Amino acid sequence: MKQSSPVKRAAPKTSTSKIRFEIPVSSTTYSKEEYYQKVQEKAYELYLQRNGAPGSAEQDWLEAEKIVKGQ
Repeated sequence: MKQSSPVKRAAPKTSTSKIRFEIPVSSTTYSKEEYYQKVQEKAYELYLQRNGAPGSAEQDWLEAEKIVKGQ
């Protein structure tokens, strides 16, 4: 009987700059970098809106993610 040798399959080549993912609530597709940039900008806006009032960076970030996903 002839034994078949295992077939080696190469993993598909991907470039991180071309990877895109969909944000579940949004109809817009952003690259990972674009998404984090938008969240960062919105979190900073929320921080500025507090005008030094008590708050946290984590809460600003979570709220910014909700806003960006809703756009």
